[in-house]
Amino acid sequence: MDGARVIVALTAVVAAATAFGCGFGAGQAEPGSASLTVTRDYGSELLREARVDDPSESETVVRFLDHEAEIETSYAGNLIAAIDGTAGAVDSGRSLDWFFYVNGYASPVGAGEATVHAGDRIWWDYRDWTDAYRVPAVVGSYPEPFVSGFNGERFAVQVVCFDVERACDQVADRLEAAGAEVGPTVPGEGAGDPDRTLRVLVGSWGRVRVDRAAELLERGPAESGVYATIEGCGDGTYALRTLDQRARPTALLSEAGWVAALQRREEQPTWVVSGSGPDQVVEAAGLLDQETLERRYAVATSGGEELSLPTDSAPNPEGAICQ
Repeated sequence: MDGARVIVALTAVVAAATAFGCGFGAGQAEPGSASLTVTRDYGSELLREARVDDPSESETVVRFLDHEAEIETSYAGNLIAAIDGTAGAVDSGRSLDWFFYVNGYASPVGAGEATVHAGDRIWWDYRDWTDAYRVPAVVGSYPEPFVSGFNGERFAVQVVCFDVERACDQVADRLEAAGAEVGPTVPGEGAGDPDRTLRVLVGSWGRVRVDRAAELLERGPAESGVYATIEGCGDGTYALRTLDQRARPTALLSEAGWVAALQRREEQPTWVVSGSGPDQVVEAAGLLDQETLERRYAVATSGGEELSLPTDSAPNPEGAICQ
């Protein structure tokens, strides 16, 4: 499974030709390189890394993977059933399978249809999807999608500043240093078209939560794809509740910052750099670099400590409610 079974089932016959290039040459090469990362358990264990230089126009995600690992496919080669012997399974009532991302997007098509472009960062992860089958966007391919976009198309990049201007400036500077072309920073009410714009929302959660994409973080992983929720504490403040891979609460952090990617309907992913207060927003902005975000679905910081989301700490049911 790679997050597109329903679509793929309807297009498997066409995909067979696409995946294995039956009757077609390699096609024109695109200057540059693309990377492949294979992990398990939400990126916590690295299994493989590889690179392809100057990918041809016929190079697909399944072909790239097939060059580097032993794979088993289904649906005429468009879905990955197993990588290096690890296949989808049900273990003690928990469902596990392979999912892939291209530049931080969960691909809307199968691996045999997804074309590899120069600059792409392709990430396969074997994970427990019982509590969140749909994780539409992740931060772990940073600086993508801000540099190369998706499927060969680049999008406008916009920093949306709700408050904490120091953090807004830091986010814009980091994106530009990473190679993104960032438009002028706009206030919270001036956000661009989310269908054509990669937005980065920056500010305290009490301000940012009014955005329709951002507020998904208050609904839990089944809707947001992020293994954390934001809880109001009844006095106008907010706390971050972290979750483990089974969506069980592990901690309640009243002073925390976080970076997460969300996707509402068919809009472009919206990144959120936020926190429980201004100082925490600044700390969250400091997380925006490749080394910190690499192979992580989302990231939080509290008291100077970086936390991957989902966390690997022990469940703590007593910490589920704001006090």
